[in-house]
Amino acid sequence: MRTLAKLSLIFLALIASREPGVAQSSPPGGASTAAPAAELVAKLADHLASYPKLESWQARAHSTTSFMTSAWKPKKTTTTAKIVTADGKRWSEDILSAVETEDGRTRDVTEKMRAEAAERAEKQRGSTDAERKDDQRSRGRRGLDMTREEVLPFSPEKRSGYDFTLKGPSDLDGAPVIVLQSRSRVRAEDKLEGLYYIDPSTFDVLRAELTIAKKPAPLKRMEMTVDFRVLPEGHQVMARAVMRMHVGLVVKNIRIEAVETYTDHKIGK
Repeated sequence: MRTLAKLSLIFLALIASREPGVAQSSPPGGASTAAPAAELVAKLADHLASYPKLESWQARAHSTTSFMTSAWKPKKTTTTAKIVTADGKRWSEDILSAVETEDGRTRDVTEKMRAEAAERAEKQRGSTDAERKDDQRSRGRRGLDMTREEVLPFSPEKRSGYDFTLKGPSDLDGAPVIVLQSRSRVRAEDKLEGLYYIDPSTFDVLRAELTIAKKPAPLKRMEMTVDFRVLPEGHQVMARAVMRMHVGLVVKNIRIEAVETYTDHKIGK
């Protein structure tokens, strides 16, 4: 209770001054509270810029990709242990092991997954950014390899395309946070919007919960959650990424949930 009260005071301090052009947060009863989200976004941009540049990294990853029922229960799941390498805009995977579980039966699919990863890596070498993103989207992984600015659009160049609103103090896994909401001013398939959970003492973004601003006709659902942490060396990295996607076609519905957890980060090549 003492922690929540302290966070509430921090939040009240943030909304103490009214700024023109800033999104308004309307509490129950119709009263409107000035929310200086623009000031917070500027602080977030400065803080993000203070992190050491992260052009390439490598981490151990545990991944589950599940085809889901209409009740979002897994009917077939592939569980993979791998080494993920991100180098600029390229993403590659060294498959250590992989198993597939369906109807209570499990089989080893390591060699199959290694072949698919090698094929994707080869395809990436000659692909454009648009082709790479289309490939990620088709495999239910769109967002897991996105750039930081696509996920955290707070820089002066990016934030002009969004409206931001402070949603108030909350908690995340028992820790106090301030919640910031973004809404893209352009309703487009390549724009993300959603909620950001921010440590009020450091201005680290701890989590982003996002969806695309405009879903194409077959896409019924697309949600992405990214958890971040800051390494002792000061780099901001992904700790966990979750994506849920539902594509509704004429003949069938495809529901996919992909979860990846990252550990043992190594910065640089």
